[in-house]
Amino acid sequence: MSPLSPPRSFEPFQRLQVSDGLLINAERWQQAHRYHRQRQNIQYQALNQGGIVWGLGICEIAPPTDIADEFRDRRWLEIQPGLAIDAQGNPIVVPQAMAFRIASAPPAQGLQFVYLSLRYVDPDTLQGQSDREFVSETFRIEETATPPQGTQVELCRILLQPGEVQLQSSLNVLAPGINQLDLRNRMTAQARAPLDIKVALTAQGLTPEGIDAIATHFSSLFRSFPALYPAMQGTSITPVNLQPEELHSLAPHLLYLTYPQFLSLTPAARDTLRQYLATGAIVWIEISAQDAKIADFSAVRQQLNVAIANLSPKPEFDDIRQDLEAESLEMQTLIDRYVLNCSAPIWDMAQQMGLPDESADFPNHPLQNQPFLFGQLPIIEGCPLYVLTWGGVVFSIGSISRAWGLDSRLSLSRETIRAAQEWGINLLHFGWRRYQLTQLQQREL
Repeated sequence: MSPLSPPRSFEPFQRLQVSDGLLINAERWQQAHRYHRQRQNIQYQALNQGGIVWGLGICEIAPPTDIADEFRDRRWLEIQPGLAIDAQGNPIVVPQAMAFRIASAPPAQGLQFVYLSLRYVDPDTLQGQSDREFVSETFRIEETATPPQGTQVELCRILLQPGEVQLQSSLNVLAPGINQLDLRNRMTAQARAPLDIKVALTAQGLTPEGIDAIATHFSSLFRSFPALYPAMQGTSITPVNLQPEELHSLAPHLLYLTYPQFLSLTPAARDTLRQYLATGAIVWIEISAQDAKIADFSAVRQQLNVAIANLSPKPEFDDIRQDLEAESLEMQTLIDRYVLNCSAPIWDMAQQMGLPDESADFPNHPLQNQPFLFGQLPIIEGCPLYVLTWGGVVFSIGSISRAWGLDSRLSLSRETIRAAQEWGINLLHFGWRRYQLTQLQQREL
């Protein structure tokens, strides 16, 4: 289960029914306290996500003086006092600084991360505690070769290379190097984002570089959530091969395809899309304005509209204005023709699947107004975004995904990036909401 997934309790809580004359023994006393702990934990899980509250700094230190010579090396760290809360709502208190030695062997070749994390330890699970009147809730420091999962709270990670391990503090804390402490991925305890977004992208026909580029676009959009829409959080961007079982196990809210990928779909892949759409999720098909052959027409139309806006209102310019408006209308007619040609294959598939054409009522569509309201869709590199929808199928013309982050030429304005990100949030919100409402009407197996 994702650390951001809502907790699920299949058994109701049981509490002690107190009445006069009730005999209190150890079992009943423990049950009474267990009830309150469970209520506290389930409330925390439902509303918050675990992480570090304060402190728990990490620094490289010299070996302690009482350590055997064979362990006197540059693998020692000191964990500073602090407080964390794990994903189940258990507090982890580190009352004083603690020395810890990284024991992982360096990789034989290549690079390897080692992860340092804290895990809560319930004293009831420890031996030799039954004869004590008071016991302390404690913790365990864990060193792993895989990223922290479940109830682990990450403290730091260190990138190792072949050769001797010699730890050191980061020279650049925002870009740590080999053997340096990397604290960038520490989670902070905070309120849970209720919208947990999962995205899948179709891998067929794409190079690894192409897959990475698309994933980078979505990652840029995910990074905008805390500032633009904190209620949403992206948790995964996964390449898939359009296999029903793969999509079923992943259950993404949105599946991304490029337009060439859509055109190359086999009948079996289209059937997979039909099954996927039935879950309530959405399919987003994207093509650039250049590939749709409308970029030049859009540029000319934009220039004509600017000229019309700047034209003097005097009567002697009426003929010029009419000519410019006629040319602008002609450009729009050509654009509409190419948009229709591009969308025709998708329209045919939607008809075969029985999906309604919703483009005529697009101003009232969630893509246009939830959570961000758009009077006009974003303009990317001088070309307005064109969007058509059929049920859960969204087709867009315009490279809006590339505008979610910085381009190599740094040519996009802040307003363009923000508008593109806000529409991207509308897209993911539409996928999440459609999936949620559909699943609420499904019978659990």
